[in-house]
Amino acid sequence: MRDGLSRRVFFGSLAAGGGALLLGCGGRDAGSQSSAGDVTSAPVPGSSGTSMVTTPRGRVTVPLQPERVIAIDSRQDLEIAIALELPVVGYTSHVIRPWVPLPATAEPLRSPVDLVELVRAEPDLVICTDIESPYWFPSGLDSVAPVLPVDPRAEWDSNLRTLAGWLGREAAADTVLGRYRERVERVRRRHADALTDPIAVVGLNTDDTLTDLGHSPSVVAQAARDTGAHMLHFGVDLQSPLDVSTAAPALGATQRLIVASDDPDVDADYLREHPALGTIPAIAENRFAVTADLSYGSVYTALESLSLLDEVLRR
Repeated sequence: MRDGLSRRVFFGSLAAGGGALLLGCGGRDAGSQSSAGDVTSAPVPGSSGTSMVTTPRGRVTVPLQPERVIAIDSRQDLEIAIALELPVVGYTSHVIRPWVPLPATAEPLRSPVDLVELVRAEPDLVICTDIESPYWFPSGLDSVAPVLPVDPRAEWDSNLRTLAGWLGREAAADTVLGRYRERVERVRRRHADALTDPIAVVGLNTDDTLTDLGHSPSVVAQAARDTGAHMLHFGVDLQSPLDVSTAAPALGATQRLIVASDDPDVDADYLREHPALGTIPAIAENRFAVTADLSYGSVYTALESLSLLDEVLRR
């Protein structure tokens, strides 16, 4: 996967970061909450069209009407900015999912993050996944513009509501969350019987290992849970991929399967012809779908997850 931002790199960063991820960053109060989703203070009006909000990284003065917003990660950070109708002018990490409505004003920026390039872009607000890394929250990022952190270990709707509260954009969040809830109910009505059958969601990695994407905070896992789908698990968490030869037998019990991969060579024929994956009944009997990565994102990835669930539940 490009830009060093594979699913394994991302969730591996969460596992390796430990306390440093959420507690070891400079500028945080000792008594601050451990999760961006836990800090829900309302914005305090300031001067010159700004407000003061309290985040896990401390107090941040943000513009009430930002004009130039940069999303550091092209997945959750970007999706949140678009959903909240912010004027996005740039994003890093060039893996744009086909279901994300990228605005024409948004330009790709370098990854790892180039602070000089960001300064030249003249943002007045940055939205950034809260992982201390050259790819996400490098040292000095908050000197470029006010930064609102996104908690990578919180579920997507919690992050969306948190940032909407910080920016006073609850109405925009309510609109997209309403669309999501309507789609959830539609899947439930259409597939009440099929939802009792086991379904699995797997991430096919470039080293021919499989990740069980049915675990939180995977976006597709939450979508499946919200519909009441019966998830079949073959792995213990998102950080522990298994060899295909080990995982394939466990997937034999699933009635339906969603396979997520950012490898352009992975399609239905590839899976059918794979010596191990092709033996899984759900693949051999065409009760599966192939898509790009659904593990990390926000409301647009959640809506796509529901579309994929709707598709496979018809089979």
